[in-house]
Amino acid sequence: MLNAKAFANAAAAVMAVWIIVCALLAYVAPDLLFTVAQSWTHAMSLEVLRSTFTPNVGSLLLGFITSVGLTWLTTYGVIWLYNRWAK
Repeated sequence: MLNAKAFANAAAAVMAVWIIVCALLAYVAPDLLFTVAQSWTHAMSLEVLRSTFTPNVGSLLLGFITSVGLTWLTTYGVIWLYNRWAK
């Protein structure tokens, strides 16, 4: 049995680090961030989606809270179901 709360805490902490790194890249190296995103979409061009928007503290905070919270809830739910179905 996996501890759903501990696992969800760990996954949310890792997501929090990723969000902070991504936000820093958006400020420091937006072209690098765009290039990485473009490499993930393979044959699709993201050029029309290139943003001229500079994130503000409010949007960064909202993104941080919602992504970390959703990561925690999703991970907890998956582990909870896993533990129930693994019996």
